Amino acid sequence: MYIKNILISGFRSYREQAFEQELSPKNNVIVGKNGAGKSNFFAAIQFVLCEKFMNLSSVERKDLFHVGSGRPALPIFVEIIFDNSDGRLVIPGKSAVNEVRIRRTLGLKQDEFRVNDKRFTATDIRQLLESAGFSSTNPYYIVEQGQISSLANMSDEERFQLIKDVAGTRVYEVRRKESEKILEETEVQHEKIGESIAQLEERLEELRSESDELMSFQEIDKKRKCVQYCILNSDLNAAREELRRLDDERNSYMSRSGRNHYDIDEAKAIISEAESEIRNCDQRILRLEGELQDLDTKRGTLMREKEIVQLNCMSSLNTMKRTESVKTNVLKRVGELNKQIAETNAGLKKKLAIIQQEQLTVDQKSEELSAIEGKLKALEARRARQLLFKNKQERDNWLAEESNRNRKNIENYKHELKFTCSEIQKVEKQIQDEETEQKNWEESLTKSDSVITELKSKYEETMAFRNSLSVKKGDLWREQSALVQTVRTLRENHNKARSQLEKVIRSDVRQGLQSLKEVLDELADPSLTNAVHGQLIELIGVSNGYETAVEVTAGNSLFNVVVDSFEVSAILLENMNSRKKPGRISFFPMDTCRGTVTRFGEGVECSSLADHIICDPKFAGIVAELFGNTAVVTSIADGENVSKKYACDAVTLDGDQVSRRGGITGGYIESRSLKLSAFKYEKVAAADFLRGDEALKKITQELDNVNQALTGVVTTLSSLKTEMSSITKSKDGSQVVEQHAQRKAALDRQKDKLYASKKQLEDMINTAQVNIATYQHEGKEAFKSAWSEGEQRELEALVNDVDDRRMELSKLQRRSAQLAAEVRALEDMRLNLNVHLTATKKFFHDSAQLSASNTAITNEKENLDDDISFNSQQANEVYRLLDEARKEKLRREEEVEKLRSGYLEALNSIQERRDFDGRTLMQQAHCIKRRDGAAEKIRQLGVIPKEAETYSGLSREKLIQTLKECNKAAEKYAHINRKAVDQYNTLMETKNGLVAQKEDLQNELKSIRDLMDHLDCKKDEAVERTYKQIQLHFEQVFKELVTTDDCYGKLQLIMSNTRKEAGEDPYVAVQIKVSFGLGAAVTDLKQLSGGQKSLVTLALIFAIQRCDPAPFYLFDEIDAALDTEYRASVAKLLSKESGSCQFITATFKNEMLDVADHVLGVFFHNKISRIQAITVEEGNKLLKQAVVEERKRVREHVELCRLFFLLWRCLGMWGGKVTYYFHFYLRHLDDRSSLFVTLSKNVTQRFTYEYDLMYRTFFS
Repeated sequence: MYIKNILISGFRSYREQAFEQELSPKNNVIVGKNGAGKSNFFAAIQFVLCEKFMNLSSVERKDLFHVGSGRPALPIFVEIIFDNSDGRLVIPGKSAVNEVRIRRTLGLKQDEFRVNDKRFTATDIRQLLESAGFSSTNPYYIVEQGQISSLANMSDEERFQLIKDVAGTRVYEVRRKESEKILEETEVQHEKIGESIAQLEERLEELRSESDELMSFQEIDKKRKCVQYCILNSDLNAAREELRRLDDERNSYMSRSGRNHYDIDEAKAIISEAESEIRNCDQRILRLEGELQDLDTKRGTLMREKEIVQLNCMSSLNTMKRTESVKTNVLKRVGELNKQIAETNAGLKKKLAIIQQEQLTVDQKSEELSAIEGKLKALEARRARQLLFKNKQERDNWLAEESNRNRKNIENYKHELKFTCSEIQKVEKQIQDEETEQKNWEESLTKSDSVITELKSKYEETMAFRNSLSVKKGDLWREQSALVQTVRTLRENHNKARSQLEKVIRSDVRQGLQSLKEVLDELADPSLTNAVHGQLIELIGVSNGYETAVEVTAGNSLFNVVVDSFEVSAILLENMNSRKKPGRISFFPMDTCRGTVTRFGEGVECSSLADHIICDPKFAGIVAELFGNTAVVTSIADGENVSKKYACDAVTLDGDQVSRRGGITGGYIESRSLKLSAFKYEKVAAADFLRGDEALKKITQELDNVNQALTGVVTTLSSLKTEMSSITKSKDGSQVVEQHAQRKAALDRQKDKLYASKKQLEDMINTAQVNIATYQHEGKEAFKSAWSEGEQRELEALVNDVDDRRMELSKLQRRSAQLAAEVRALEDMRLNLNVHLTATKKFFHDSAQLSASNTAITNEKENLDDDISFNSQQANEVYRLLDEARKEKLRREEEVEKLRSGYLEALNSIQERRDFDGRTLMQQAHCIKRRDGAAEKIRQLGVIPKEAETYSGLSREKLIQTLKECNKAAEKYAHINRKAVDQYNTLMETKNGLVAQKEDLQNELKSIRDLMDHLDCKKDEAVERTYKQIQLHFEQVFKELVTTDDCYGKLQLIMSNTRKEAGEDPYVAVQIKVSFGLGAAVTDLKQLSGGQKSLVTLALIFAIQRCDPAPFYLFDEIDAALDTEYRASVAKLLSKESGSCQFITATFKNEMLDVADHVLGVFFHNKISRIQAITVEEGNKLLKQAVVEERKRVREHVELCRLFFLLWRCLGMWGGKVTYYFHFYLRHLDDRSSLFVTLSKNVTQRFTYEYDLMYRTFFS
């Protein structure tokens, strides 16, 4: 075991200190300058391990705090880390650990120890260290500065005391002193017991003479006690009998008035229910009157609609009659028109074929004529050009220009031709569309009749479904209206019940429960919410008739909240407090509430109140805690007996309580103030309200569905009407067909015109192309200025041919025009015939439409009749319900009047019961007082003699007479000691006890003396054994340190010359005898040099350590006074011993560094000490610097002391001041400048020379 590391925070000159490299388990040497903090480092270790720093005062504590820049950091701590791989330190309650941390933390009001983060006391730490080998009697495992000198100057007697401490005789001496003290106390007690026994003998003699008179008095007193017992027993029985009689009367009256009590509660409930029914009747009457008014309004509307429909029906019938009268002629006319139209179409078809053939011929002739005319025009133009141009160049230029112009014309004609062709396509498409529309209309006209029939059937079915939905809507609406009133009443009842419940709950409890709910909602922790089960009143059920007993027993505890554990309640309260929630709340933790139920014996007319409470088995402990020690009894007298017998509380069914401490409480309790009843009423009202509200929502949803269905049906009817109307209008489609035919004819004419334009454009293009070809051909020919005969003949032939062809074409065109006129006449005729046919068909269509309209009006009239009939039925039903509601209201009002009269009678009965109850309770209290007084007096009589039964048959007057005689006879013995016999027996017992105690004390005295002798023997053996071990080790260590052949060292015990008493030591001193090899042996250490004395002291310390070894040793500058050769010996010895234990040594000498396994340097800067690992070379360098600074400091100090001495001699009368400033210097060596400023104020001018000399000498 050794120290691995040391952590220091805020201790003296160390702010924060920890070793980066662990300490060596062998020899560790610490070096540093004076004042750097070496001693503070050793003090930090002692702060944790030694009793030196225990029980610190506030001033001593402040002296330990680090003082640097700013305020000191509090608290401070020092932690020592031990390597415990050998298991030497055993922490209680833990297995062996390889590392042990002992920390001590100190503040202004804090001082604690921790071992591996576990808190220990200072005594625990001391015992822990002693178990590891740190003996409190051998504190030399830590040697501080100056301790070597004190040991060297120690007297022989003190040295002997040191060996005794090492031997552990302090424990023996402490136990011997305790034994001596016990011995002294035992002897004193023994003497006192002897004196007490003597005094008791004297008193016993006196009591023997008083016993005879006492025996006579006791006979008289026994008789008197028997008489008194009989009288008091008679009074006790009379009081009990009176109590029983009062209790029977009260129970009898209570049973009679109890019926009134229950009747009044029932009457109040019935009155409240009847008044609620009256309000419901009023609301139902208002609702039914409103329904009746709505039905009357709807009936008036239906009647007005019926009148309008009847007028429309009459008008439609008259029109149908007029139509039927002309229907036959119209049918005949339709046949004729169809025949004429067929004939016209046949003739038109023939004419169109002829016209088409003639048109082809005309077109052919026209084309031939156009070609010949072109040639003619070309020849004429050519002849004209021969006359127009002078030469070939002019002709060719003109031909080129004309060719270009014709080409441009061809382009324009082609563009127009393209447009014309597109127009032809559009017209042909329009013609095709018109033909399709015409065909569709013709087909639809054939299908419209069957579609209308189908739509009418669907319309009628939809109307029937609408009527059924209307009926269902009326039923649901009435049911909804009734439920609205019912729910409104249930809501009022619920609010009333909740208000009553809030009245019986304290406001702070109610706020606390609300705050708990808010906290659970805010936390939203499912596990915490599941751990809260609710209020106790919500979790239990009570048997009928026991509500009042439970109420008075539990009180406000019924609203305590049941939770899983105490921790859950603590968490909830903490959250409520942190959120500053108002209110007060109490909890029943299931893990702490584990009460038991008191069980009563057989034959006892009572039961446990907990047996009448129904709850989940997991809440049984809470129920037992609250109700398990309460008995349910039939009367107060029974409650008193049960309470005394079983040490429990008792309660009656009416709420009268008997406490186990004797108190009785009771009286009338109003049912409306009961928490259980209010809670049950609120729970039932809430359930009724929820059921009614759910039913209302369901009915409202059904009504919404019916309204939506009605809306859909009305939409369907509207669409059906629209569709029938459109189809009916479509039956008038002959005009539309005719319009399509007319538009098609117009389009045909437009198409013909477009074809003609196309033909003309094509001819113009051909003409232009011919001209271009002619111009090109002419350009290739030679220029001729004259016209030839051949050309002339050709021109004339072309002119004749053109004339002939024109005449022929004119004839053909006139014939085509005549045929076209005939075709147009036939088309006009066909058109007129179609118009007449359309008008005839429209007549039949109007007739059919009129018939359909008449049918629809008839159906609508029938529907209105059905609605009016249904409205009448509804009105009759409402009249019937209204009459029933009014009768029900009158009946309920009569019942309320009867109930109110009975209620007043019951109230009077209850008031009488209260008065009777008060009188009875007062009489019972008086009887109880008499009974208890008699029972108390009987108890005061003590044990009753058996002869008391002989006086039980006497009358009360005879007993009183006998008691007077006994009192008169007892007056003669008024002077005697009535307790003489008891006192004699008591004193005899006391005497026997004292005699036995005296014998025990004598045995104890012998045992104590034997123990003291044994302790003296053990102490002497321990001293001699320790002395021999230290003597042996001292001789060995001294030879190892001195290293000369004839050196030796001895320890000698010195006997006492005087005779010692028991327990005193036979030895008084230990003398050291040493020889360094030169001269005679020395027994007086004062004859040795300082280094030799230190060496002898170190030899003694090492001898003690070998006798009582410790795990490690701390030495602070133990080699300061040693010579060089001895320092080397000490260093060598430490190196040798470090193989089995750890050494931490502070030194200013190099010899220690030579044998060091680990070197630490102490540095001081800005009032902060710091320790770090350094090398041996760095340590030697640091020691040299320290030596140089120390020599300089000593030299300055010596020079200044000389200067002060000189001043003291020169200043004469100022010598006292110089002495004062000299002491001031010794206290403030670091502030020389302020010293000289002070001196300059007190030195006169006549010593200027000496002052200047002193100043120059000091600052040289």
